[in-house]
Amino acid sequence: MARHPAKRAHVLALLGAALLIVTFGTLAMQLGNEIARHGQLDRQSAGSDQFIRSIDRLVGEARRCRFAWLATQEPGDRRCFIDAIDRIAAARAGLPDVVRVQERLKQGHTVTLDQVRTEVDQIAAWKPVPDDALSRPETDVVLDNLDQALTRLSSVDTEERAGRLADMLRNTSWQKRLDVLGIIIGVLVMITAGWILDRTSLAAARAEAKNRNLALQLRAVLDSLTIGVAVFSTDGILRHWNDRLGAILGLDEGFLRPGLSYDDLSATLIVDGRPLLEPLSHVERALHNGEGALPVVAECKGINGADLELCRTLFFAPDGNVDIEDRRGFVLTANDITLRLRSERALGEAQKLRAVGQLTAGIAHDFKNLLTVILGNLELSMDADQSRDITRRQNCINAAVHAARRSETLTGQLLSFMRRDKPAPDTVNLADIFSLTTGLLARVIGPRIAVECADARTIWPVQVNPAQLESALLNLAINARDAMPKGGAVRIQATNVTFPAGVDLLTLPVENERGLRVASESTPLAAGTWVRIDVTDTGCGMGPEILQQLFEPFFTTKDEGTGTGLGMAMVVNFAHHSGGRVVVSSAPQRGSQVTLWLPRAPVGATAPAPVRDGPAASDTIRKALVVEDDPAIRDIVATILGLAGYRVSEAADGEAAFDLVADAGNHYDLLVTDVQLPGPLDGFRLAQLLAERLPGLGIVCMSGDFTADGARPAAAPEGARLLSKPFRRDGFLKVVAEVMSERVAS
Repeated sequence: MARHPAKRAHVLALLGAALLIVTFGTLAMQLGNEIARHGQLDRQSAGSDQFIRSIDRLVGEARRCRFAWLATQEPGDRRCFIDAIDRIAAARAGLPDVVRVQERLKQGHTVTLDQVRTEVDQIAAWKPVPDDALSRPETDVVLDNLDQALTRLSSVDTEERAGRLADMLRNTSWQKRLDVLGIIIGVLVMITAGWILDRTSLAAARAEAKNRNLALQLRAVLDSLTIGVAVFSTDGILRHWNDRLGAILGLDEGFLRPGLSYDDLSATLIVDGRPLLEPLSHVERALHNGEGALPVVAECKGINGADLELCRTLFFAPDGNVDIEDRRGFVLTANDITLRLRSERALGEAQKLRAVGQLTAGIAHDFKNLLTVILGNLELSMDADQSRDITRRQNCINAAVHAARRSETLTGQLLSFMRRDKPAPDTVNLADIFSLTTGLLARVIGPRIAVECADARTIWPVQVNPAQLESALLNLAINARDAMPKGGAVRIQATNVTFPAGVDLLTLPVENERGLRVASESTPLAAGTWVRIDVTDTGCGMGPEILQQLFEPFFTTKDEGTGTGLGMAMVVNFAHHSGGRVVVSSAPQRGSQVTLWLPRAPVGATAPAPVRDGPAASDTIRKALVVEDDPAIRDIVATILGLAGYRVSEAADGEAAFDLVADAGNHYDLLVTDVQLPGPLDGFRLAQLLAERLPGLGIVCMSGDFTADGARPAAAPEGARLLSKPFRRDGFLKVVAEVMSERVAS
């Protein structure tokens, strides 16, 4: 922050110092030049002045000697005068140099110099006859004139020297002012630089203190985190970390240290031969790509057995400049998620229990409805006159049988839903399904709602599970009933549709202004031949809020305890397992239409014919052994086999069955056993023992835990057929026939 003002202060200080140095240097040079110039002139004028003073002294001496000679006539005075005259004449030779100096120094000396020259020339003329000069009166005038001229010349020379000095002072005064100004500016610049440096130093000290406090705060925050944090430079060197990192990763105390390389840390964090950290080359490549790189998150087991969540993120300079090495790098965070995963598992178990509870309540509700249908029709058949109401009695029995089969389907759906099994599909004629479900739907949804099933004899067969199709239609009809509490109508209609290309089902036209639509899948429906089944009601319809959640499991608009929220989810599950889709179109007060799109069965496929009662395949009476701990089930199985021509023996457990076979002369062709039997021998173990004792024995194992596409239990004997409870007579006889056919073939 204070770096730029400090630079400016240093520049100002250097400028001020340079200005002072230049100012003082210039002043010294100017003064030196002026002193040198005036010194030279002074030396020249000093020589001229000395000449003038010497001539003036000789003139004065000549005048004194002459005056003394005139008064005393002493020979000494005469010699003194003559000597002065001789020296003046001798000094005459230096007069031209003096004239040149005076003319160069000061213009206007010409008259005085000429007079001095004239007077000196006259005195020099006295030299041959100096005695004449002593007595002549004009000698005094010549000497007096020369003295006056020399006086004037000396006075003018003095004035000239004073004027020259004044000129020098005048010439250097403006330079002095500039120098003073430069000195003042330099001093001010130095003061300003010092002030800036002082302020900069203060700001730097404050910034340093602030950064120190911020670093301490960040250090405290880093240490207070519940996750481990490590900061690495671009070359993979550890710069900063908190104490939690080593504890979470299970590292030894003191392992983390400044300068630790990322590769050394990665070499330590290895579980089952696999490193927990990504290679440094991947991180360097992400740093090279810039800020677009996403964080890398991984869940794994740590070297201490804890469940860890490791996350690697990049950081760059605030201005986005990725070329500043000391302002970019990457951060590694480690979080111990053992407790979180444990809580999630516990929550999942709780949700599963809640779902099972809701599912159980719904199944109980559906079973009550089915039991009502079964009991009601059986009571009606018992009350009917056997001689006159044969048709009515038969219809009631058929309805009870169909409701019982619906109960079987319901339990199978429950097992499939819990185990996520996929029911085996079959070729189904919709005309048969519609004729079977019409009467059941009329009884289930009540007399206030009219049920109409369109003619489906021309509709293509579909490849679905018939029980699940019936359940789906029943669920949709019940939902329609609940949407029409005051009565209405439900129409079920099927249509053959061919799409030459894939189509978005939400773009197809709708009826009755049902503009709100939702599909179980957003992808287009593939091209091909499809069967469309529409279940339409005249109920209250649905808004967008309900439609958006319609396919979610456990979502229901019914009162608590009256619905499970699984009806529509099971319909969607059935459609998807069949390779189809579900589309719902609705609008408030416009009713609803649920459309099932199901694939057409392969051309030439036909619905399986039911297996009827009949004798065994051979004229020889075959013996069957039925092992079941439930007397009612054992009795019905024995009855069905007896009607099919078998001689049946019964046993309640495995030991009793083994004893029957052990009796001499008891040879059996077929074993029908429950898997879960009381005692030491279960059904699988009993079947294995009897198969070893009776080669070629046909074996059918029954259990309520079997599903159509479920995995075959490992303990099941080889060659044994598995039959799921509850089962229908036709299905049971079909399995028995297949087992006996295989026995005959072998």
